Amino acid sequence: MTGSTNIRDEDLHAFLDGALDAAQARVVAAAIEADPALAARLAGFRADKAMLKKAYGAVADRPVPDHWLALARSVRPQPQRTWRMVGSIAALVLVALVGVTAYRALQTNPPAGDIVQTALAVRQNGSGQTIVVADAGTASQYNATISAILSEQVKTPNLGRMGYHLTAIQIDSKAPGGGAVELQYRNRRNRLFTLYLHRSDGNARFDQFEKSGLRICIWQDDRVSMVMAGDVSTAAMQRLASLAYTGLIL
Repeated sequence: MTGSTNIRDEDLHAFLDGALDAAQARVVAAAIEADPALAARLAGFRADKAMLKKAYGAVADRPVPDHWLALARSVRPQPQRTWRMVGSIAALVLVALVGVTAYRALQTNPPAGDIVQTALAVRQNGSGQTIVVADAGTASQYNATISAILSEQVKTPNLGRMGYHLTAIQIDSKAPGGGAVELQYRNRRNRLFTLYLHRSDGNARFDQFEKSGLRICIWQDDRVSMVMAGDVSTAAMQRLASLAYTGLIL
């Protein structure tokens, strides 16, 4: 790391968590002080961390199942670690914390199938009524509409910290099992990130994978099922998924 342009998100996360050695921490601290944009990114990560702590703090105090611990201990240590790997491990820890409350459901329910196909079909072909959102700052005015369709009190997630802003809402009134909504977000490069919302079947699910050239993440609790899709990296999807889920329910 020789300058602010070489400071990656993984480095900022490690700096925030106190995981850098003294020399690396000094380099990152100097870069943050010299670059307002970098400082803003760090502030965003710090806010995300506080939000996740608020959402999952109580879950973190619960015991992890014994066989999860046994499985973790059985894995041979690798000789090298990179900050990219550290970021992935941190994301897995988050998934594990969420999974503690949903452990039995995850054992009896396979990764999502039909809802992913439905979400991708809506993303590709459109469905039902489309509401154009001219100003992302007015996204909250659609909370009541989305809540009514899902029969759940929810809020429109703000993904601005990741550079994505709400541009359109599609109402999928023909979705199996009741109404659904697709929220369409775009970034400065006009890349599309979609968030398909459907009433949950009551089972908890979490999965992330690639399909149809897109990174897919499904995050479902006992209230709402979300299928997120976009041309993004694994790390970016992890952050987008966290922002979307906590922004939807908090």
